[in-house]
Amino acid sequence: MHTPPAARARFPVGTIVLVVLLFSIAIAGFAVALVFTIFRLLDRQPAHVCGLALVQRSPAAIALLGSPIEQHGMTGGRSSSSNGEGYERWTFWVRGPRGDAFVVSEGRRSPLGSHLEVRIGRNGSGQTIYSGPLDCPELHH
Repeated sequence: MHTPPAARARFPVGTIVLVVLLFSIAIAGFAVALVFTIFRLLDRQPAHVCGLALVQRSPAAIALLGSPIEQHGMTGGRSSSSNGEGYERWTFWVRGPRGDAFVVSEGRRSPLGSHLEVRIGRNGSGQTIYSGPLDCPELHH
């Protein structure tokens, strides 16, 4: 009643390894796409959009970095909303022909109004390049 080894069905190990490998690649691809989607969403937040646009137009930033000025690297920070009030604080690096600088763009919105403050600096020295309403033409495209 014992089946001889030659008569047993062969287990398709190569096929199983291939399926597991393809499944793992699909999961990794999904994870990478999810991470990049999250970072792209951060870059579309109002305080970031206006902060970057204001830096690119700022005479002080252009004097510091030259022109053109582009974001370099990832956006970091946080956002919260409670009872109709919103708060955003985004940090990112920008680069121009004369080097890099760090930017902090901090915005608040409520039914009573809004405020945005954008600071830029490097080597322990910084300056506020904008302090006013959280609005810019780039938000209305």
